[in-house]
Amino acid sequence: MTGMKGHFEKGVWVEEKIPDEKPEIKGEPIGDRIEKTQTEISQTIGNVISLTRDLFTTEEGRKHIQKKIDNAGTQLDSAIRDIMSQSEKATKPEKEKKKEGK
Repeated sequence: MTGMKGHFEKGVWVEEKIPDEKPEIKGEPIGDRIEKTQTEISQTIGNVISLTRDLFTTEEGRKHIQKKIDNAGTQLDSAIRDIMSQSEKATKPEKEKKKEGK
């Protein structure tokens, strides 16, 4: 029964031959897809290189970088203030207990 498809008919196993399975080709052939993908990757790498050059060599690019740096600094300052505030709240009860014990 191995390699054979079948079914029971009146208590007897009836074998059916499994048809040769060929992969169904859907859409473009694989070679064309590979070539298309390679072209797209090359274009994307070219776009990244061009953008990087423009970020560092144009006034607009440098302003964009500076804006991102300023925003990151602001967020870091805010996070540090939040941590310090939470730390003070967490240690405040201990400070009050020490004052009461004196």
